[in-house]
Amino acid sequence: MTIEARRILLKASLVVLFLGFAYANLARWLETGRPVGLGAVMLEAFTAFLFVVRRPPLMTSARPLAWISASLGAFAMLAARPVASPNAGPFAAFELLQLAGFAIVLVALGALGRSFGIVAANRGIKTAGLYSFVRHPAYTGYLVSYLGYVAENPSLRNVVLLAVGTAAQLVRIGEEERTLCLDQAYRSYLARVPRRLIPYLY
Repeated sequence: MTIEARRILLKASLVVLFLGFAYANLARWLETGRPVGLGAVMLEAFTAFLFVVRRPPLMTSARPLAWISASLGAFAMLAARPVASPNAGPFAAFELLQLAGFAIVLVALGALGRSFGIVAANRGIKTAGLYSFVRHPAYTGYLVSYLGYVAENPSLRNVVLLAVGTAAQLVRIGEEERTLCLDQAYRSYLARVPRRLIPYLY
C-alpha cells in the first residue's frame, strides 16, 4: 500500500471513529442531562479538524511500526464509550480534567497549526511555548484528557483502550523522534529539552 493510500485510509478511519465516539457521548448526554465526555469529544473534534487541514510533510516515515503505533495512539480511545452511569467526580473534577487536557492540546497543536500530523514525519521543528518544557506536550494533554474520561466512565473496555493507546503513544513518540533526529535542528532541540511528556520526570 502506498503512503498516499495509507493517508486516505487514516483520514477515513478518523472520521468514522470520531463520529461514533461523538454520537455515543452525545446520546449519553441526552439521557443523563449532563455533558458526558465533553472535554474528550472537543479534543477529538479539534484533532480531526487539524488532520484535515494539515500541510504535506517534508518527509514521512515508511516504517510499519510508525504507522501502526500512530494509528493505535491516535484512534484507540475513539473506541471508548460512556458507561451507563458516568461519574463526573467531586465538583465535576473528571470533566474538568478532560477540559484541562483539551486546553493543553489546544495550545500545543495550535502552535503546530497545519504542521500537525498522525504518522511520524518532519513538518518543521517547533520549539517555543509548551515545547520549551517537554518535547511532546500535545501527547501530555491527550493523556490528561483520556485519564479524565476513563475516570468518569470506568469500565474494563475503557481501561484496556487507555492502556493500549498510551503504550502506542510511547512507541509513536520514539518513531517520531527517530524521524526528526535526521534534522540537525531537532538534535539541537533534544539537548535543550530532555523531557518528553512530563517536566522534570519523563
